[in-house]
Amino acid sequence: MNNISTQSISIKRDYESAFNYISDPLNQKEWAINFIQEIRSTEEGLFALTPFGETPIRMKSDIDTGLIDILMGDGKNPTPTRLIKNGEGCEYIFSLRKPVNMPEQIWQAEGIPGLIEELETLKSILENKLP
Repeated sequence: MNNISTQSISIKRDYESAFNYISDPLNQKEWAINFIQEIRSTEEGLFALTPFGETPIRMKSDIDTGLIDILMGDGKNPTPTRLIKNGEGCEYIFSLRKPVNMPEQIWQAEGIPGLIEELETLKSILENKLP
């Protein structure tokens, strides 16, 4: 049983543009289509509507290292991601932790394939839809 799935995708987009897009939490709803249903901004910060309810969301990012951690809820268990320069493009690496109460069968059938689908959506947006 593996409680973390790390996936990567090659993106034909310049590093800075890709980093700026991915590290903006407001863009999550455009590509994290299986998890983020909406993001709303309040005086207290940003809140993401997910299949598990609404939770605070923020990013911890550093363009020099490519670190883009997604912090949800209390932020104690960040979702680590990394963007790496690769020639004229980049590689995006995403490590997803299996939700505590998710059965292994659902994790294998929906959780991991859902992450792969989201990364393919991100790739499509970055390569085809952004100026």
